[in-house]
Formats: sequence, structure tokens, C-alpha cells
Amino acid sequence: MHRLSFLASTPRAEHSFRNGYLALFDHNTRSAHLAALIDARCNEPSRWPTVPIVSKIARLFRVDAAELGAFFGLLRQPGARGEVWVDVIRSPHAAELVSVDKLSRRQAVALGMMRALVDG
Repeated sequence: MHRLSFLASTPRAEHSFRNGYLALFDHNTRSAHLAALIDARCNEPSRWPTVPIVSKIARLFRVDAAELGAFFGLLRQPGARGEVWVDVIRSPHAAELVSVDKLSRRQAVALGMMRALVDG
């Protein structure tokens, strides 16, 4: 079963999600979401975007990498020696390492949308 298949079974939920998605993310960001998913599906054994994919797509589409990453559960935060990425999808136990208070508003929105999709 596809992760998001529950949306197909409820037209009202699908409509609400689509409207929310269109309202929350601009055209470039939505295009970057799709490009990251396609890139991952073609090039990543897990078929899910990784930090290198997110970084590459963010540069190509000129969108914020932290926001794009958060949509896929990849959370970027500043660290003592540069940025630190935490993957809360592949390593849910690592989520406690991320201070939600330090996420930007856009990261929090993207992460919230992703969680709404996955958790249903």
C-alpha cells in the first residue's frame, strides 16, 4: 500500500489536502517537492529524498533547503561545527535531537504537512 493511499479513498480529505498544499507552498517549492521525489525514486535505493538530493534540488529551484528538507523529514539545524541534518523518517528515535523551537516557521509548516500525510 502506498504511504499516501488513504487520501485517494476520501475525496473530501484529498480536496482539503490539495487546497492546503497549494496555499502553503509556492509554485517553485511544489515543483522542487516533485523533482526531489522523482530524483529519489530514480536514484536512491530507499526511493526517498536524502540530504544530497534536497541540497541539489534546492539549488536548482532556488528554494530554501531547510524548508524543502523538512517536507521529507530531513531537519537542518545549526551545529557547533556547521549545519547538522537529522532524518526523522529513517531514524524516528533521532527526532528528540531536534529542538522544534529552533525550526524556522517554514520548516515547521513543511514538517507539519509531511506528518499530516504520513500519519493520516
